[in-house]
Amino acid sequence: MLPAIGTTTGMNKPQEAAHQGLKPPVGGTGRIKRGYRRTLGKFISFATVTLVVVFCGGSNCYASIYSFLRIATPGASFAIDPDFTIRRIDPKADSHMWTIGEGWGIPPFFFRSKVPGKFERLDILYPIGFKEESYFQKKIRIIPLYESWWSKVQPFDYYSRFLTMFKGRSDLGQDYWGFFPFYGFSYRRFGVDSNRFILFPLYYESEDDGAFTRRFLWPIGTYSDSPARKTLKIWPLFGTDSIRNDYHNTFLFWPLFQATDKYPCTEQFTSFRAMPFPLYMSNETAYSKNIDLVWPFFSYYHHFQSGHKKYSLRPFFTYGTGGGIEEFSFLYIYSYKKDRNKGYEYGGSGDGYIALNGDEITTEQRFLFFSRIQKRYRKGMLVYSKYRFWPFAEYSWDLEKGSHLKVPEIIPAKNDWWDLNLGRLLRLIDWKDTPVTREVSLLFGLSRKNEIKQCPHIDKPPKPGNDDWSELISGAFGRN
Repeated sequence: MLPAIGTTTGMNKPQEAAHQGLKPPVGGTGRIKRGYRRTLGKFISFATVTLVVVFCGGSNCYASIYSFLRIATPGASFAIDPDFTIRRIDPKADSHMWTIGEGWGIPPFFFRSKVPGKFERLDILYPIGFKEESYFQKKIRIIPLYESWWSKVQPFDYYSRFLTMFKGRSDLGQDYWGFFPFYGFSYRRFGVDSNRFILFPLYYESEDDGAFTRRFLWPIGTYSDSPARKTLKIWPLFGTDSIRNDYHNTFLFWPLFQATDKYPCTEQFTSFRAMPFPLYMSNETAYSKNIDLVWPFFSYYHHFQSGHKKYSLRPFFTYGTGGGIEEFSFLYIYSYKKDRNKGYEYGGSGDGYIALNGDEITTEQRFLFFSRIQKRYRKGMLVYSKYRFWPFAEYSWDLEKGSHLKVPEIIPAKNDWWDLNLGRLLRLIDWKDTPVTREVSLLFGLSRKNEIKQCPHIDKPPKPGNDDWSELISGAFGRN
């Protein structure tokens, strides 16, 4: 049994460990006459052994019976993301702390994972059922029949549901119960302090920080006349709503005429206008403004700080200028961009945007369907990049979390337990390199090899290119 391991990664500069780019095998076709089963069997066996030896390296990677039955070997280790550790294992853990977990089973039918002494999880027919337990909470879910969670430390709050009957206790010790849709009440759930329903949607009431609201035939009628909230809405005919000085909304014949303001005179300020939708719409924040005419055909974008302006007539062309950036795209198949701030110029295909947030710059270049290149720079240094060449391949690199190559990637879900139970069974190659582990899955999960690194490190960052098709394809297969 492996001990629980936590490693703090505070690297300012990624290690120069070379990343191994992978390429799926290419097979030929031919006529199979007599004895086709024997010939096909030999070919599959040869291809399997070849891939395992090439990608895993020699005799150390000969697959055991566990591999070919899609069974994770008992005690097989894998890395657990620091974000998951804080949310589900130890809320007091360091935000850079990586944890080593152990797992075994036959996913997606059965998979058991644990961090000895801290966390255990059992997945059955993922994602239908799971049981999860740590030192501070316990969760059980069987979709759609039953779910429950309860805290094992103060304030000992809990919630249980069977079909539409529920019962629980809030973090303030308030007990509640209900049988939806007939009658029920709860505390500290659904974003409000308390709520109650009778023959929902006939009647529903809620209270949140002094704002008491009644709803009739939800969502048609809404009424409130409390100090914190004034509202009267007969949806979709007309409505007005004000919550302190934080939120103001008015509409007439929704969605034709709308006016919404949130957090005025603050950095979180947002404003939306539709007069009428879809002929005119505007979205404004403390940093930028976007106007759409005859949505989604014509749009105008202005970034206040940089002075960058962009004009779009979809799907024909996009033109942007100002803030040191000149760009142009035509029919989503050709684009040109010159960035004086970075000192480069290129032409290619796609459409994209650039966003500034303090000392961070985020760029995204879109291509056909869901394909895109995403990059994030902090103080001029690349800290994150993702190349998605959908559905063929996806490669991501993170300064703090390492890299992940997936070939192919049909369902782009980002979840550790999705990868452990289903994701790797849908991929010919799944190569994950975290600061503390290297996890390899080949041939749709038939062959697997996980190892713990003796010295925490990550692969070097991908080499930035021109955000064109060439960089997208090579980057998605981890070849940059």
